[in-house]
Amino acid sequence: MSSLFQIRPIEPQDSVQLQSVILSVLTELKCVGPGYASSDPELQDLYAAYQQPAHQAPDRGYWVIQEQATGRVLGGGGFAPLKGYTGSEKTCELQKVYFHPILRGRGFGRKLLEKNFREAQALGYQQMYLETVGVMTNAIAMYEKLGFQRLEDRLGNTGHASCHIFMKRSLEKPALVLA
Repeated sequence: MSSLFQIRPIEPQDSVQLQSVILSVLTELKCVGPGYASSDPELQDLYAAYQQPAHQAPDRGYWVIQEQATGRVLGGGGFAPLKGYTGSEKTCELQKVYFHPILRGRGFGRKLLEKNFREAQALGYQQMYLETVGVMTNAIAMYEKLGFQRLEDRLGNTGHASCHIFMKRSLEKPALVLA
């Protein structure tokens, strides 16, 4: 990764910048409104949403990509337990992976996802799930290269009724390297 950017854990002051990046990307893709991440209450304070509840074992994480020279947060992504999932495998959901256009196509998505894979696996998760939409073609291609497979139906209850592509990946295998 270029020394111009760093991947680091989310901090309290990142929430406003992240909200702006996420809403900008969703607006660009015309994915705003009920059933999309734009309506998620945690967008108001992403830092708080990814903090560990008191007296609970770690089960979530979120990392940002920060431009070193300016301190601007230009993207991020994380995971948390998959709400409403009743399957036998311990499953987390990949969440809020969005990048400012300056980061796209530069390998940051792969690096950020690999960080999420390692951290989720270290917490005992066996698989990672995600939901997305068809207009995110580059993201879908990257997910597939990194081992995600499409599912016929959604798992759990994410609240993202407008998402129609469901994918999961085992965390028991290493990430594939993109050429």
